[in-house]
Amino acid sequence: METLPESADDVTKPDPLARRLATGNPDAPRQVVERHHAELYRYALTLLRDASAAEDIVQGTFERAFDALGNYPKERIEALRLRPWLYRIALNLVRNAWRHRRREELTAEAPEGSDGRLGASLGFASGPDREAWMDALGALGRLPERQRVAVTLRYLEDLPYAGISEATGWPENTCRTLVRRGIGRLGVFMGELDGTGGH
Repeated sequence: METLPESADDVTKPDPLARRLATGNPDAPRQVVERHHAELYRYALTLLRDASAAEDIVQGTFERAFDALGNYPKERIEALRLRPWLYRIALNLVRNAWRHRRREELTAEAPEGSDGRLGASLGFASGPDREAWMDALGALGRLPERQRVAVTLRYLEDLPYAGISEATGWPENTCRTLVRRGIGRLGVFMGELDGTGGH
């Protein structure tokens, strides 16, 4: 029996589950959802800060993925590295959600915040851990979009730089630069919160 890659380092290797999808294994779609649902939800939740919108992103990601697979030849499916491919689909949907939000914000006075729902969804319902997590997410939300995406994929989703590159379509060196700059900015933002000014 084939084993499924579990670690982030396996993201660049051929995926036995993709082979199962290509051969029409009836359990393969369920296995894809079981393996990737939680991490895609966490990724979307981190970027959107809205539990309901994050679940919509995950559902949309799987719908688009399975629709696309229905049109791919067997060879293309076998060659897929599922994890970065799913992150790329999710990122496109997140970007659509951001654009939609921006349009809504231009027409509404002030959108209702969702920080409380986010903390509770991630298990930080109260106390200092929740506060620190919310501060970190707030700082992450202040990063430019590309840095926010790169830092989230690297440190919250544990993707290697090759996986980030594949998920975003950006060159690997660009991903490294975005992560480095994003981490630098996060240090400044967090320093502002704790009164050290990032020093």
